[in-house]
Amino acid sequence: MKITEEEIKRYASGHSSLEERRRIETWLKENDQMAEPAPGEAEQLQSVWNRLSINMIKDVKLVDTPIRRVNSKLLSSIGAIAASLVMLIGLGWLAYQYVTPVPTLKNAVLKKVNTEAGQRLTVTLSDGSIIVLNGMSELEYPEKFDGQQRLVKFRGEGFFNIAHDESKPFIVNTDSSFTQVLGTRFNLKAYADDGQVVMTVERGKVRFGRYDQRDQVVLTKGMQGIMDFHKPVRSNQVLPEDAIDWTEDSFVIKNEPLANVAKRLERRYAVKVNIESQSLRLLTVTGTFKNAELEEILHSLAFSTGINYSMKNKTITIRK
Repeated sequence: MKITEEEIKRYASGHSSLEERRRIETWLKENDQMAEPAPGEAEQLQSVWNRLSINMIKDVKLVDTPIRRVNSKLLSSIGAIAASLVMLIGLGWLAYQYVTPVPTLKNAVLKKVNTEAGQRLTVTLSDGSIIVLNGMSELEYPEKFDGQQRLVKFRGEGFFNIAHDESKPFIVNTDSSFTQVLGTRFNLKAYADDGQVVMTVERGKVRFGRYDQRDQVVLTKGMQGIMDFHKPVRSNQVLPEDAIDWTEDSFVIKNEPLANVAKRLERRYAVKVNIESQSLRLLTVTGTFKNAELEEILHSLAFSTGINYSMKNKTITIRK
């Protein structure tokens, strides 16, 4: 059974599909009876493993991916995979080129803030940067930025207005994406259950993508970067105001599947939305609402598409 380097990367970061994960774990079990490592090899393999399994870094508290549930035998076997990579491409190149080193917050005094569904929160950092958190988001940041970088950890959706400082790049780490700026304004949407990370730049320049340097893009004003799991990062031109409409109490829908709109409604209005059929989940809808109540949005969507809905105890059911 042949396992590729890309499959190893996805497995290590917790982004493998169910079928792919089963293939890899079967392969690992088949190769469990491996020879004892040579002297000094264990330390090298651990170094490589630390680079491959970015989401297992101990001080990254926001990460919770399937890789945490791998047993010790599988970890040992993955170490052997790392060994084969060392032999093929060299330890130095793998450690410093294959994956971007992940900044850490080891010695900083950290703060963590969260928002619930339907909440919004504005956070001002020690450098004057301002971050607005949308519902169901989480931000971890140091009380004071020391050293040569400004690093925060993030999950959810937020609008970032970053104070300019050429001597200290501002870095945002999510479970799967890497963002670096000097000073800019952008919207970052990185909900785990969306299956993608979306970066929209309102002003300035942003480097965005995976920790792998070969899958990063540079975005400028009016550009959007999209990182779907299992697909290369891509970019396109957009209207930035559409991405940040939520900061001004607007709700903009542009040819979105109803399933995506349902997630946004849940985060915005603290409700649960059930869609009864797959065809309705894929139905694309459009609409623009300003300071709208939930009922107003639902009524408008029902009128324009012919769908029906009911609401009971903050649970909405959508049907034909």
